[in-house]
Amino acid sequence: MARDTLSISKRKRHKGFAALFVVMLAAALGIISYIVISYGRISLNVTEEKQLLDTCSIAAGQSIIFTNDIDNICNPTYLNRCVGLINEDLQPNYQCQDLGLECNIDNECERRFLISSTYDPGRGEVTKTVDIVVNEEEHDVEIIDAAVIMLLDFSGSMGGNRIVQLKDTVRQFIDAEYNLSYSVILYNSDIIISSSIGKGPLHRQTVNNIIDTNNPSGGTNFVKPLEEAMQQISQTNHEAYYIMLISDGSPNEGSGPSQSFVQNNIMNIDDNNCIYSTSQNPCISVYTLGVDNANVNALASLSGNTINNNPDEYSYIVNANQVAAAFSAIIEEIMCRIGPVLGNENLHVFNGLDVLEENIDYVFDDQYSILKFYDEEPFNVCTQMLNSNATITLRWGSPKLYVND
Repeated sequence: MARDTLSISKRKRHKGFAALFVVMLAAALGIISYIVISYGRISLNVTEEKQLLDTCSIAAGQSIIFTNDIDNICNPTYLNRCVGLINEDLQPNYQCQDLGLECNIDNECERRFLISSTYDPGRGEVTKTVDIVVNEEEHDVEIIDAAVIMLLDFSGSMGGNRIVQLKDTVRQFIDAEYNLSYSVILYNSDIIISSSIGKGPLHRQTVNNIIDTNNPSGGTNFVKPLEEAMQQISQTNHEAYYIMLISDGSPNEGSGPSQSFVQNNIMNIDDNNCIYSTSQNPCISVYTLGVDNANVNALASLSGNTINNNPDEYSYIVNANQVAAAFSAIIEEIMCRIGPVLGNENLHVFNGLDVLEENIDYVFDDQYSILKFYDEEPFNVCTQMLNSNATITLRWGSPKLYVND
């Protein structure tokens, strides 16, 4: 009986130890499971936060390319709103720092932004950072040191309304006081009179006097005023020259001599002169303005420069009452352009924060990478450029992301 009682007691103790072991094992497995789950959650949190940081940083870079609004895009409010749109349960803490422009020896520039995300994945706060890089090309528009040489037809056929309109147009140009040097060469079958290239009050008075005191007479010769223009160019050192030949007729000597002169003295200079025009190697361009019965073909054959002689861009045909408008259009073509630019296709062009529209506010010549700006409401970019109130920024391509940690 005693032996049976002892045996039962031992069996009870063994069952108790077994039960305790099971409980302890279950607890241990629970702790391990908790740890695994916790670290798994941390891992998931970290992954999600990294993905959000990358996504919203790329979105910020793309927004800057499309809007140029760095102050509002590189801002915690914008970045935190981006995160909220993706996961409204998160409480993001994003920061953005504009690190400025970085340019290489070829003057190719990129703007870099440091974007950081601070969060708690379940084991204390951590901060992750990335760099976002976007292409940038900025032009503080400064009018180049250019000279305009006006070859004004004072032949007999320019009498009446034609000479009235021409004189008024030249006076308007003079009174506008563009930041341009200029000269006038009055011609018929010979050189009547010419001014030097210059600017300023005394020069303005001299040119006005030349315009006021001379009247049309005689025939027409294109070669002689072109020779006089090239002589003036050879004696000065401006960065670019624009010859404006205005006539209502046809050269008495025929169109061949003037064509040959332009080909041998203007169209044969190095192409690089008109890509990177400098005072040592200036570009020379010829604009022609035909009035009423002008010889269209003769004028068009003289138009352009060494890299572009498209008459649609350099030759104008108008009636006498349209001379002033055409003259203003030529001045815009001369002064309201920048280039060659480094940006390529898919350009986004801004004047400050104003988004400019291609083929309305500007056109892009992709062959020579030149931007031409025009006066269209509401921005009137060309006028702002002429008044030195424009800052042109170009952006293109896609943002690049670099993970720091």
